Amino acid sequence: MKKMLVGALGGAVIVGIILFIVTFNEEKDLATEKEGERTVSADTELLNEQNSIEQVISSTYEQRDYYLKDPLVIADPYGKAPLTALIKFETKNPVKVTVTVKGKTEGADIVKTFDGYSTEHAIPVLGLYPDYKNTVIIEGESKDGKVRKTKLSVTTEPLPDNFLTTELIKSSPEKMENGLTFLIPSSESAYAVDYNGDVRWYSSFPNSHVFKRMNNNNLLYLTEERDKYNLLLEMDMLGQVSNAYEVTVSNYQGWGIIHHDAVELPSGNILATAHDGSQYIEDSMIEIDRETGELADQLSLRDIMPKDFYQEYDGPSADEGDWFHHNSIWYDEKKDDILITSRHQSLAMEMSYPEGEIEWILAAHEGWPEDYQQYLLEPVGDDFKFPGGPHSITVLPDLDNNDNTKDIMLFDNNIAVSRGDESVSEEYSRGVQYRINTKEMTVEEIWSYGKERGEAFFSKYVSDANYLSDTGNRLIDSGYTKGEDGKMRSIIVEVTGDEKAEVVYELKVTGFKEGDHRQIYRAVRMPLYPEKWEFNFG
Repeated sequence: MKKMLVGALGGAVIVGIILFIVTFNEEKDLATEKEGERTVSADTELLNEQNSIEQVISSTYEQRDYYLKDPLVIADPYGKAPLTALIKFETKNPVKVTVTVKGKTEGADIVKTFDGYSTEHAIPVLGLYPDYKNTVIIEGESKDGKVRKTKLSVTTEPLPDNFLTTELIKSSPEKMENGLTFLIPSSESAYAVDYNGDVRWYSSFPNSHVFKRMNNNNLLYLTEERDKYNLLLEMDMLGQVSNAYEVTVSNYQGWGIIHHDAVELPSGNILATAHDGSQYIEDSMIEIDRETGELADQLSLRDIMPKDFYQEYDGPSADEGDWFHHNSIWYDEKKDDILITSRHQSLAMEMSYPEGEIEWILAAHEGWPEDYQQYLLEPVGDDFKFPGGPHSITVLPDLDNNDNTKDIMLFDNNIAVSRGDESVSEEYSRGVQYRINTKEMTVEEIWSYGKERGEAFFSKYVSDANYLSDTGNRLIDSGYTKGEDGKMRSIIVEVTGDEKAEVVYELKVTGFKEGDHRQIYRAVRMPLYPEKWEFNFG
């Protein structure tokens, strides 16, 4: 694999622009590509703006003394997370600080205690309500156990006019996984709601598909740069950006250069789905080195899959070269492999990275050449269905104490594209758990939810399914459904892992139209405050 250098700034912040120019040589095999000229430059605009903001805050803070009873309070300090605030003050003696945003109902408080004792405090406040006079309580506890409190008011602006509408259908907090539900769109605002369905966080950075908490507790966040989703940010929940990587492709005109997913590898590098500028789209990955700014590696699915799969593909979006439609990546720590899903080949697959050596393929068996038969999993059990047009693969914990098996979960959109069961295609969608015996190369269905809701739960595109480790519940997003009124909606449910699953939480998200790319692509449950977040102002 060849490497491409990315410009980097000094210090802890890296800002790079990766420019791919790839040309196609028609006289060679259709799978062969010729690398073209590369241009490297640096974009400092975002970081310069942030530095200026921090200088103003510091200058204001230095003009007089601020104490716990009279702190400096700055709403949305970086201008990117409107339901947050920064509180700065000093104390005579070292104290440990707890911040509480009072909820509108019992149990809706958001509370965070920051580890360690200090006399200088820069406290991030998360979980404010929009268009509301929020009550915030700051407590300082000294080492001898004495506690001092201050009650503050922080008033916020209303949500933007075009914000999606979230309707709470059901909520049983005592049966739910802790945390907020983060709703990740195909475009525009990513946001989080509590168990009442109230919005408690959002970013004014537009977002598309990629929104994940990294090992250092920052967010990996895909946003726009020059009307294209090609800027990967590493930022915290207050909107403070520490890294930004812009990926551009000279001969690709689409809106999503990084298009569906990105994950953090054990090295700390980022592996992302990205176009390569060839006549094919959504079938390659790039690895970005977070420390040096180098493009560390790249991998094309055309080097792994049968040639006729892309040369002869005539399904949806064939005229765009979208033969694979790679829509998710999961890194498996135990195996040091990656798992991916493909909508247009109706498959899930595990393979080594960066070598691209296939371990197994979960897909209906029709249409595969003989030399791929060895990778196809054999179904066992009477009630088995292969996924159709799937999304969102994840690896579950070891649930059966068997080293030879692997439980995975994915969203089975149930639409037969290149292969699959035409007799039930588009009748329903579901979240489904499979158990794969990697020694015997078999697969069985363990659990599913969605079929019982029929066409009302069918999502032709997008969607997500997650295992919630504390409760064993599952969070499922059927992201692109149509109601009886003909209007589009996303349905998010948390259900128990019982054979007959119980719905303990349900949301309906509306306000988007068919084809406008504003539906909820993914839904994730996690605490609003990262467990070990150490916020460093400046």
